[in-house]
Amino acid sequence: MTLIGPIRYYKGRVAYPCDEQLRTARATWDFDDIRRPTDDVDCTHIQLIEVSGRNAGERRQLEEEKLTRFFDYIGTRAGFRVLTHQKKPDSATSAFVSHEIVYVIESRPTRGYAKLTLRSELPRSGTAGAVSDIFSAEGIDRISRIFDKGPRRD
Repeated sequence: MTLIGPIRYYKGRVAYPCDEQLRTARATWDFDDIRRPTDDVDCTHIQLIEVSGRNAGERRQLEEEKLTRFFDYIGTRAGFRVLTHQKKPDSATSAFVSHEIVYVIESRPTRGYAKLTLRSELPRSGTAGAVSDIFSAEGIDRISRIFDKGPRRD
């Protein structure tokens, strides 16, 4: 699992992380069988977790609880990425963040320098609340189909 900072979007939903995000991500790259870093080619959206609170402390506590609940339920496995989107607070909340959890469908060894590109299939209508649709019958079925396929590596 790689935690990446705020994502910059360009032309649709392709994320091009900045240099600082790449440096942070390199420490937790997934590696293939011969220990080469891999480049994520295709990802599928798993879950959107949105957290808001009256202050940053409350938000961090709720954020930790919800992410822990998700990974306790689904387990941690190679191929998960957590894309963190910091959002400006609206008038009702003073702290807001959303985590988009994606699963890597296909990755390939990097050549030369490591460039991280994540394709996101974040649905237009966000999930209201925390971990709602992942525990539904459709969510469990969707995840089990993804895990049956497993990540592909070139």
